[in-house]
Amino acid sequence: MVPGALAYSIFKTLSKSSQPFCKLVRHQSPKLLGCHFYATHKRFYRRTEIIQNNDKWEITLDHRRLKTPNGKVLKVGSEQLARAIAAEWDAQDETIAQPSMHLTALCNTALDNPGKLTSHDITTYMIEYLSTDTLFFYSDEEKDLRVLQEQKWGPVLEWFEKRFGIKQEISHDLEPPPVSIKTREALARHFLSYDFAALNAFTFGMEALKSPVLMLACVDRYLEPTEAVLLSRLEEEYQLVRWGRVPWAHELNQAELTARVAASCLVIHAAVEKNSLSVKNRSEQGS
Repeated sequence: MVPGALAYSIFKTLSKSSQPFCKLVRHQSPKLLGCHFYATHKRFYRRTEIIQNNDKWEITLDHRRLKTPNGKVLKVGSEQLARAIAAEWDAQDETIAQPSMHLTALCNTALDNPGKLTSHDITTYMIEYLSTDTLFFYSDEEKDLRVLQEQKWGPVLEWFEKRFGIKQEISHDLEPPPVSIKTREALARHFLSYDFAALNAFTFGMEALKSPVLMLACVDRYLEPTEAVLLSRLEEEYQLVRWGRVPWAHELNQAELTARVAASCLVIHAAVEKNSLSVKNRSEQGS
């Protein structure tokens, strides 16, 4: 169950992170940002609203139902998620900035499934990704950096091991550390407890952080998205303190990563809430 306060907190993080990105991204060179730009469209609607259709929620743009790229009506199982998607569309200015609309993109991908993936496919991918987790690689060349990694990453790794009842080795070079069968089995069971939409969001957040562990910590509410992003960028921030930073570029990148992770968390928590309500309703009907 996702408390309303938590959903609101996540959406505030998402809104604060993505809106500056939307405004700045329009005025920067694609080459400088190093990102892919989609074709832009002028805003063609005035109002965004949500409607309930049985146990699903839909988003409307001037009373027309929002659809996915494949023409399916975009339906979600959570009112909070529907409101957040509607707010995402309402926040657009004269031009619709598609790369900033992470919630819409995640829900479109889950519904259309352009890669024809299964939950097992995504689970396998995330478990294989684990051996390259950012938190598993400590510096072997810079002592100060290694001390910082131990201080900042150590508590998260301890949480990870305790949470799943496993032990994980750390690498001090470029060789990925081994991931035990017990760890793989524990994570496989955990990931497969989520539905397809949630797993798709897990992947999105995990790739932004380059860390399944940090994404798991966010979903379990051990970390806030802003904290997870800072931890994922620990080595980069360490180097920036030494060599300096471009005034706007690093903050822009951090805001974008935070928006991606916050969007992923909101989709996952909405899926968990929906499943929890379904289980509760079945239990009440059977009693």
